[in-house]
Amino acid sequence: MYIILPVTILTFSSIVVNRQATSSPNSYTQLVTRQVLANGYPTQDKKQILELVRYTIAPKAKLPIHYHPGMQIERVEAGTLTYTVVEGEAKVTKGNGTQLNLPKGKTIQLTVGDSLVEPRGMVHYAENQTNSSVILLSASNFDTNQPKAILINPKNRSN
Repeated sequence: MYIILPVTILTFSSIVVNRQATSSPNSYTQLVTRQVLANGYPTQDKKQILELVRYTIAPKAKLPIHYHPGMQIERVEAGTLTYTVVEGEAKVTKGNGTQLNLPKGKTIQLTVGDSLVEPRGMVHYAENQTNSSVILLSASNFDTNQPKAILINPKNRSN
């Protein structure tokens, strides 16, 4: 269904890129800084890793379309992030407590205090359209044998 490009959002230190991709994974790693604050394995078999991460997204950065091999939860600590769901559905809690479902094809502005739940396999992308960095705190539970994010080549997607 999707072409895996030898990724996460967002874990751009371990981006996977497809042979057909035209841009280098290094262009993405320059857009996002990923700092692991804490991590551990929830089970003895170490098939999953639980992490607390701080992401810093550079001004004017557009992150590629991707999905994650597990659930990821984020909270905006600084800046404004423009976030779009391509396939699936995300759950958003605004800073004032309002809860929203963000379905396929919808875009939202996430600001300080807003949080987001990304289920396994939900396809999305984000942009920092501002002149200031965006900082996200993120908790994730991912498969250890997968990259943190898996890029999608939109030209080869089936709809």
